[in-house]
Amino acid sequence: MTSRRSVYIEAPQGRRSHSMDLRLKLVDKWVGPVRGNAERVKDLPLQDVDLRKTLRKRYWLCDEEQPSQPTAQKGKRPKADNGNLTEREHHIMVPQPQRGQQQMVTETGPQMSPWLNMIITDLQLYSIVEEKGFLDLMRSLGHETLPSAADVYSEMVQMFDQTKEKVRRTLEATENITLACDFWNSKAGQFLTVTCHLINESWKQESFVLETTLIPEKSTSDSNINQLYKIARMWGIEKKVQVVVTNANNLDTAVQKVGWKHLSCFAKTLDKVARQITKHTPVGKVLKRCCDIAHFFCYNAEAEKKLWEAQIKLGLPRQSLITAKGDAWLSTLSMLERISEQHEALKEALIETDKLRLVLNEGDRKVMHDIIKALCLFKEVTEAMKRDQHCSASYIIPCLKELKMKLKEQKENSVAQLLAKHLCSDQFRPAEWLTMSTALDPRYKHFVLSDSVIAKSFKERFLAEMYQKAKSENAPVDEEILYKSNFEKLENYIKMAPLPREGNPLSFWRHNYKKLASFAPEYLNIVTTVIPLDRAFNVQKLQLMSSRRSILPPELLDMMLFLNGNCSREAGRDKTRHSHYQNLL
Repeated sequence: MTSRRSVYIEAPQGRRSHSMDLRLKLVDKWVGPVRGNAERVKDLPLQDVDLRKTLRKRYWLCDEEQPSQPTAQKGKRPKADNGNLTEREHHIMVPQPQRGQQQMVTETGPQMSPWLNMIITDLQLYSIVEEKGFLDLMRSLGHETLPSAADVYSEMVQMFDQTKEKVRRTLEATENITLACDFWNSKAGQFLTVTCHLINESWKQESFVLETTLIPEKSTSDSNINQLYKIARMWGIEKKVQVVVTNANNLDTAVQKVGWKHLSCFAKTLDKVARQITKHTPVGKVLKRCCDIAHFFCYNAEAEKKLWEAQIKLGLPRQSLITAKGDAWLSTLSMLERISEQHEALKEALIETDKLRLVLNEGDRKVMHDIIKALCLFKEVTEAMKRDQHCSASYIIPCLKELKMKLKEQKENSVAQLLAKHLCSDQFRPAEWLTMSTALDPRYKHFVLSDSVIAKSFKERFLAEMYQKAKSENAPVDEEILYKSNFEKLENYIKMAPLPREGNPLSFWRHNYKKLASFAPEYLNIVTTVIPLDRAFNVQKLQLMSSRRSILPPELLDMMLFLNGNCSREAGRDKTRHSHYQNLL
């Protein structure tokens, strides 16, 4: 009779991915060369060596037969008095969790250890697990056996490879994909993070971070899009991409050369509109003075102390000023609101510090209040977007129409009228495919289909696309018959009452108009912003994310942001909430 014991041997080269081999070089800094250990592992008594500790996760677990214990009866296994496995048999037959081996596998896939989840969720360096504060915290929670940095890095690599294969399989089963390209800057240079968005076979919206790459200093629009095309080709989705959403300027022509459609990030579009008012002399003058005030108190400790004393004296809340980040309207609004709230304390502190030129007069305050009142409408529409669990590009046209209407209602506000004028300019005229996206959203279709000209164009384009699709499938089709069979259904859809804004457009198309529904995913998976809405329109979250990813070493950025977007429990909770909402109509 033979029994089985678990031993570790070196994994064959073919069992490891290319990315694993590259990253093992970094693990060797801590673990050191251990290949020789693998050859003599079978000669070591099981109870005398911690193989997991010696070999980490660079080796895979296999079974080796060995003679059974002489005391065991033939055909039976030694048992404890209570009928269960003995302690030694349990140790041999059931591998025990060891240091660095905290990953579990469930029906839903690999589950990461709590410390790895903390690291990728908060974008911390994995070496934090060897720092005194972390070690003291874990020991206070009862964890005596703690992971090393090499353990955590090894688990991170394993999770990265497994998740990458899972994402690749999902993309293979998808026909229509939208790419979101986030161009961002750090001390190491300019980076591009690419995220894909899709609607799966179950009519659920999904998104995956694909890659983060460094952009060369002297890059051009064409070279940036060529780099994006290489990433799409590497994932095998270059022919599935329909629309690219970016937050960079002057990419329209470059994207069209590749054969894709381009949409500017909606957050960037609103910044572009707000930037127009700075060209208006009175507005630009007040904004410049407010920026000077914020910088003076934020970077002068003595002035800030005077401000706090004035706040206490006047009974105002003790708050620091907020500095605007570039031309972003949201940070500008936050800065102006804080200055308006603290005006009296600021006035007294400026007088004491002999900075009378920075004191706002009555005319300046009126202009500032007009700017605040107008930009608050921008905040209203973005808050509505964040509440929408399925916020696609179909919301852009309704959002802009409502925003223009509300701005025009502020007739005595010259800033609001100026913003409304820019929103009505030709540069914000929606593209035809963006109109199609709104028309195919049963919640907002009336914003475009109430116009008879647009409704007629929508029907013609829709029927033409149906004919082209049937033709591409090599199915015999008569254009006239196809037109007659689907014209009535289109008419019914156009005339039906719109869904409430809390409704689910994906659930609607899943259960209604089966022939028409096949075109909905192509237009409803287009996102409005290159980053999640709660971060795009939240100054604190945006700055926190920017600061954290800027301190990561470039060689870790790709893997860390990939896991942060696809594996962290925070991302998992968001997807769970979204999946729950998708079941509601």
